[in-house]
Amino acid sequence: MRKEIYKILKKVDKKIKIKNYNKDAQVGDIKYWDSLLHLNFLISVEEKFKIRFSTSEMTNIKSISQIEKSLKKRKKNK
Repeated sequence: MRKEIYKILKKVDKKIKIKNYNKDAQVGDIKYWDSLLHLNFLISVEEKFKIRFSTSEMTNIKSISQIEKSLKKRKKNK
């Protein structure tokens, strides 16, 4: 699942270069990953996985691992 999330991030902004998949990567850790890209990234994750993050989740999710946890939790609850 993490590789799929990274593919989405790279698709949102092709300038992003991710050499090592780091589950703790978050806004500001990766060059070009700013708040606007983060919002577009979360929207793209929603579209890919056919989900909707709550307003609270959109505000609190800051890292790849948090996105992954949220997706796993949703999958488990289905």
